[in-house]
Amino acid sequence: MRALLLATTIAFRGATLIDGTGSAACADSLLVVSDGRIVAVGAATPEAVRNLPVGTQIRNVSGKWIMPGLIDAHVHAESDDDLKTMLRWGVTSVRLMAEDVAAAASLEAESRTRADTPQVFPAAPIFTTRGGWWDQGQPPDRSLNRFPATPEEARRSVQRARDLGSREIKLMLDDMAWCRAPRPALPRLSPEIAKALIEQARSSGLRASVHAPNLADAKEAIADGATALAHGVLEPIDEKTIEVMKQRPVFYIPTMDIFEFLADTRAFVDSVLADPIVTQRMVGLPEDLVTRYRSPAYAEGYRQRYPNFENVKKRLAGLRQNLRALHRAGVPIALGTDMWAFPGLGVSIEMNLYIKSDISALETIRATTQTAARSLGIEGDRGTLEPGKRADFLILYADPIADVKNVRRILETYKNGQRVGPVIGRTTNP
Repeated sequence: MRALLLATTIAFRGATLIDGTGSAACADSLLVVSDGRIVAVGAATPEAVRNLPVGTQIRNVSGKWIMPGLIDAHVHAESDDDLKTMLRWGVTSVRLMAEDVAAAASLEAESRTRADTPQVFPAAPIFTTRGGWWDQGQPPDRSLNRFPATPEEARRSVQRARDLGSREIKLMLDDMAWCRAPRPALPRLSPEIAKALIEQARSSGLRASVHAPNLADAKEAIADGATALAHGVLEPIDEKTIEVMKQRPVFYIPTMDIFEFLADTRAFVDSVLADPIVTQRMVGLPEDLVTRYRSPAYAEGYRQRYPNFENVKKRLAGLRQNLRALHRAGVPIALGTDMWAFPGLGVSIEMNLYIKSDISALETIRATTQTAARSLGIEGDRGTLEPGKRADFLILYADPIADVKNVRRILETYKNGQRVGPVIGRTTNP
């Protein structure tokens, strides 16, 4: 996809602007961008317009909505096309969970200048134990041991990851019985090795995201110093743990969509495909993919792989309650999807599940922008529409506060001040 460079200075005038901080939207706004950075943002008063630099190109976007580019704080990409699809749905930055540190570092560097993918911020490698979750056919790291057998090996692997450029690692602390039973539980990293991995990461200045949906595993990860829980917790989280998560802080990335997907894959897919934008020709998903998702074999395959779906279904109300409780307590909630079936589109699915969990639209948008950026340590550069920050933003046809699924109704996407939309070939108002 060829990027369209902005003029030296361009002012977007007249849209309702949501800045990503949780503040109320600004009607009839003025967003000024120059050389890929936001210069000014606020109301389009006559004085503000008069004071624009000579030669500024003024773009009338009255009747539209502007918000920061979406940030997905938990993705896996099975192909380059997955990353391209994410950007087409308005996702401008991602935390990519990756097995190989060197390959992830190369992809990160490439993504800084590519106009057809989000910017990639890897969490690499993914540490697990032999035969455990994420050693089910996933590749090893070419440069280090991501299956350490001793605490000493664990520390050496983290040091090696840091030397290769990693700024974040990921750990799997899960036997997967919650979704796989009655299939055999998988082996899990020992507490001693997990502790060594996290402590070495923290002492090396690295973040540590931990996959730990069971409460006992999550509490272990928090006690060891985890910086983020990469999934929601299935059991009620106690007040003492919540307080620790607030004070440190520990970012909570609930991936509600994955639990909903595994609880009832058929109903989940049908609900996503019910939106005409998702299946509209030249706008949404390819026709052959829609046909595949609608086939009985697709949902049945997940029932066979994860047969404990009734247990997952029973946990959904508790997952929503945990999200509400942590949000009320002030624990930072960062939106991530882990949604392999609907890359990019998964962000709006997840946002809608936040709304169903009684999180307001503005706070849901904040989780998808400002707090997701905070979880990646890039909040000084992006995640909100404020002067000095990178010009990653969306121009929407419809109000995402009235319905967060309107983040799918994209007129244009801008990444680093370059127009990289419209989404999947859209040229008219859907």
